[in-house]
Amino acid sequence: MVPRVLVQWTGLPPSAVTWEDEHLLRRRFPDVLSWGQDSSQGGGNVTTQIIRLSGATQDFPKSVVCNVHGVNPKFLEVGKLKLKQLQNGEVAFTKGAYYIGKMVWSKGYRELLDLLSKYQSRLGGLEVDLYGSGEDSDEVRESAERLSLAVKVHPGRDHANPLFHDYKVFINPSTTDVVCTTSAEALAMGKIVICANHPSNEFFKQFPNCRIYNNDEEFVQLTLDALAEQPAPLTDTNMYDLSWEAATDRFMEAAEINLPTADPRMHQASKTYFPAFLRTRKVKQNLEDASVYLHQALSGLEVTRCAFGAVPKTLQPDEQLRKDLGLASPPKKKKLKLKLMT
Repeated sequence: MVPRVLVQWTGLPPSAVTWEDEHLLRRRFPDVLSWGQDSSQGGGNVTTQIIRLSGATQDFPKSVVCNVHGVNPKFLEVGKLKLKQLQNGEVAFTKGAYYIGKMVWSKGYRELLDLLSKYQSRLGGLEVDLYGSGEDSDEVRESAERLSLAVKVHPGRDHANPLFHDYKVFINPSTTDVVCTTSAEALAMGKIVICANHPSNEFFKQFPNCRIYNNDEEFVQLTLDALAEQPAPLTDTNMYDLSWEAATDRFMEAAEINLPTADPRMHQASKTYFPAFLRTRKVKQNLEDASVYLHQALSGLEVTRCAFGAVPKTLQPDEQLRKDLGLASPPKKKKLKLKLMT
């Protein structure tokens, strides 16, 4: 098991603590005086807590499975707009089905093409748009053409791009993800998501617009149903569960973080103390700050991202990938100092 250290960063409020890999921090900050001065000397608060994003990750003793990932608020804003259109009797979705993901065979492209080919007649010439960039892009395109499928292959795009807003059905055949963020984003935008019954999709089963298939027959029927009907309206609970606010709450609960408070009366009232900005949902700016802190803790290190199933060396996309996705050059990062919690 990897020891984790609760870190308070210089220049950030005390509530902005994050769990970090102790070994990585030792290498990055070798001169911190309190290394080795653990709780027996009052110098640090060191503990071990393994949080697995889904059951698709390696099991460890005393680990907990908890999806502590949320979606960018802009996807929820799209979902709110689509909900309003549906409530007003307007046509909210004018496009059919699509899939977006790194274009490598391991991301489910082969399985999807096989399904579309095998049941082409029953699916009535279903048109599917595929978006992604990767080393297998040409092969995917050639395979779709060879099978005479109504499939169009496009370069990768940011999922928040307006061209995705009007698609109604997101088909995700991948069973190699830990938790598929694009599935969460599609649900947040009010779409119907069709995905395999796999541990990586367990979190999404709670949403009415998530349709899980166990076999080929179910895939076909769910796809036909999804194309023929409208998505279920997103509820406030649905949107909250997909948000970074809910992800932060789940993280705090799973990590069993017990932060101190200056008010002794609160110490008697509750055993769990969340920072003020987490207890007040109306303070959006503070909530966004909390989301940033959590996201940095989980995905700001290459080793952590790889452990969660990310493709190696994608923390810093190269210039070609940035060009494909329409991303700007990254800003220079400021160095932060740390001190261990006492």
